[in-house]
Order: sequence, then structure tokens, then C-alpha cells
Amino acid sequence: MPVMMTRAANFEEQLESMKIMLDRLSKESAKKDTQIKHQNDQIDELMKKLEKKSSKASNKGSGIEDSDKESNQSEESNNEHRAK
Repeated sequence: MPVMMTRAANFEEQLESMKIMLDRLSKESAKKDTQIKHQNDQIDELMKKLEKKSSKASNKGSGIEDSDKESNQSEESNNEHRAK
């Protein structure tokens, strides 16, 4: 009988150890999930900022291109008038 008690005690110790480890892993997992959520929120925020900046830049770029086209056209028409 003492052998059986030893096995039972070992089993109970192992079970308790596994419960402790499972609890620790669950807490770590929850902490990491929170960190990942926070990082995803930061990424979303940065992406929105980037989209705003790139849309502003493209709007400015198209405005610059339009003004460049207008100035080129006026230079060409001035050159044509001078040639006449």
C-alpha cells in the first residue's frame, strides 16, 4: 500500500503543478492579448495619420501639377506671341 500512496501523492503534486502552470500561462496569454490589442490600436492610429498625410500630399501634388501646367501654357503662349 505505501507504493500506491506515493503514486497518488506524485499524481496530486503533478496535478497541482499543472494547475499552477496553466494559471500562469493563462495570465501571460491575457497580458499578451492586451499588449497586442494596444499595438493594433497604435497601428490603426498611425495608418490613419499616414492616410491623411498622403491624401493631403496628393491633393497638394495635384494642385502643384495644375499650376505647373498653367504656367507652362502661359509661357508657351507668351513665346508664341513673341515669335509673331
